[in-house]
Amino acid sequence: KHWYQRRVRGPSFDFESVLLSGECRALVRQGACYGIRASTYYTDVPTYAQLAADVPNFAALGNLACKKAAGCFDQLRAAFDGCVAGNANFVRDAVARAEFLYNQDLASIVNDFADQNSGSLVGDLLGMALNQFSSAQDIEEFLNMHITEGISADAAAAAEEALAIAREWCASGCTDKSAKFLAGIFSHMQGGSCSLANEFCGECADRADSWFTNNQLPCCVESVIQKGIEAYDYVLENYGEAISDAAAAVEAGLSETAIAEAQAIGARLENEFNCVA
Repeated sequence: KHWYQRRVRGPSFDFESVLLSGECRALVRQGACYGIRASTYYTDVPTYAQLAADVPNFAALGNLACKKAAGCFDQLRAAFDGCVAGNANFVRDAVARAEFLYNQDLASIVNDFADQNSGSLVGDLLGMALNQFSSAQDIEEFLNMHITEGISADAAAAAEEALAIAREWCASGCTDKSAKFLAGIFSHMQGGSCSLANEFCGECADRADSWFTNNQLPCCVESVIQKGIEAYDYVLENYGEAISDAAAAVEAGLSETAIAEAQAIGARLENEFNCVA
């Protein structure tokens, strides 16, 4: 059986009837199809030419999401409410089932990966998480300790804002507008020494500058970017100290090699960002 069909004691959630029917069917099937094809299309760092050729697929999936996502969400919510109505302990039992399946199928794989990659950034972070969270109860206690009413209220407001942005994006036809823009700039970027899409400096920066001489971001995309900047500034202003404390706690648990790796990644990202800014 597939992982989603396995049964342990607890509530029942029929994957196929909920996600592979009604408003969700086309969205889930197309999303899965794209994911499978992308896994073979993008075998390494993508080139700008690859991205340009794939833009029509981005656009098709984005337009489908605009048509179906709201209805699919309502379908999922109705299924969830039905499960809760039939079993007051549905959420608790679902968490217990997920924990059972994780311990049965994935725990040994995850632990082995962390052990084999100890000393790397990913390995150290995973090891720290495994040491702190050995059960679903550990995660629940951690969240109860750190998630304040203010954070919950901000998260709810952020979710509402994200939903409003998504509705505005779809209503304005921004998927097609952004697809046209991306196809143009990706095609323009490919050439000479500029090929890999994780490179923004050198000739890539020159090509980007020449593109923006005669082209500009669609207004709907600029609006989303601006809202993202505002959200980032809000988070820094209200949670900057807590983020710094958390980062310091994480760094204290990392090995010297993992810290060096993180610093190298940060330096590269900063360099590439400066070429874009």
